[in-house]
Amino acid sequence: MKSSDRNSKFLLTHREREVFELLVQDKTTRDIAGQLFISEKTVRNHISNVVCFETHPF
Repeated sequence: MKSSDRNSKFLLTHREREVFELLVQDKTTRDIAGQLFISEKTVRNHISNVVCFETHPF
């Protein structure tokens, strides 16, 4: 996701925050996918986007 696509008030999208809130609660990607009604691949993509954002800030 491009920096211009992100809300300037938040560094993470709403969905990325949801994923990470569940991740820090020790949920698996399968658990998160089931709870948010998204695929496990989508969960992994959200995690990857944030990790990439953290290591390469805009």
